[in-house]
Amino acid sequence: MLKKLNYILDIGSSKLSLLAISRFAGSVRIVTKEDILYDGYMDGEFLSLDDLADTLAQLIGKMSGKLRKPISKILVGVPSEFSKCVCKRISRSFVEQHKITQADIVDLYDSNADFGDSEEHAVINYSPMQFILDDNVSTLSPVGKRTSALTLDASFILARKSFLNTMTECLNSVGVENIDFMSTALGQAMVCAKQFEVKRPIAVVDVGHISTSICVYKGEGLAFLSSLPIGGGHISSDIMQILGLSFKDAELIKRKVILTIETEKNEYYETCSKGSLIKAPINITNQIVKSRIESIARSIGDMLSIDDVFKDIDLYLTGDGLANFKGVKNIFKDIIGLNIYEFKNQFDNSRDKFQTSQTGLVALSQVVV
Repeated sequence: MLKKLNYILDIGSSKLSLLAISRFAGSVRIVTKEDILYDGYMDGEFLSLDDLADTLAQLIGKMSGKLRKPISKILVGVPSEFSKCVCKRISRSFVEQHKITQADIVDLYDSNADFGDSEEHAVINYSPMQFILDDNVSTLSPVGKRTSALTLDASFILARKSFLNTMTECLNSVGVENIDFMSTALGQAMVCAKQFEVKRPIAVVDVGHISTSICVYKGEGLAFLSSLPIGGGHISSDIMQILGLSFKDAELIKRKVILTIETEKNEYYETCSKGSLIKAPINITNQIVKSRIESIARSIGDMLSIDDVFKDIDLYLTGDGLANFKGVKNIFKDIIGLNIYEFKNQFDNSRDKFQTSQTGLVALSQVVV
């Protein structure tokens, strides 16, 4: 018999995923999930807003029917496209040596959660990048320690109220009354840092179908968060336009691409579509793909170059948009100049291994709930 189930909505740039999760042996795991394709979003706007409620109704109906129970509460992951990160340094002095309590920490956050644009954004997550005690001692666990001064480098993640209102209205219309929000990028970065056991700041880049998320994780929070309205779907579009294929056939050819192979002039990638053989010259196709990847890498590099603190960090690449290409890490390293690593779900060799947004949201749900 299933234990109590909770539900998480992962909002990708081409797919919505509803996860049913439950606690087993002290950890939270995905029991089952349902996916549905939709038109996605770009530049912070849903491309087919009028269809969103119906699409969510279908998704929730499939899950509710499978489990034979209604769904009244959902945790919603907020993509980077609808988010921003604000970092603040907050300080407090005490008359004498003071033993730090959890109430002191909460007060630091609560007394500094005004961002001057409350009509447009709302805080969905906050977390520490570091606490600084006497003698410039840095820690992430200040509770119980004594100090005469406490400084917090805090990371606040804000979501657009237009997004929050849209999702609330859509979910309310299908009977989901209890809705909470959390940052997808924060969850991913948290899992990545834990998986690779890194203590220093890292960059996590998730390239999806038509959107790319870029964040820098420091301590337990985000020091940087941004997005680009570009992804793996743009590679398919390039192949389609240059080689004169349909978008569907371009997608099929794209999955065959291996950027590291040396080829002769008359060699082709081949695939079948509706019983027909589809061919694409390997040399030309690889150049198309490589050119777009280089463009994406340059844009990411430009974003990370805004702060010298980010110039020596390691970059972890995830998402289905680029990570499946063999040879993409070398291109990123040549363009951006950072060490590049693959970030995928542990013990997963399926086609979903780079869909780390879901793993991150499951992990973050244990912290925020």
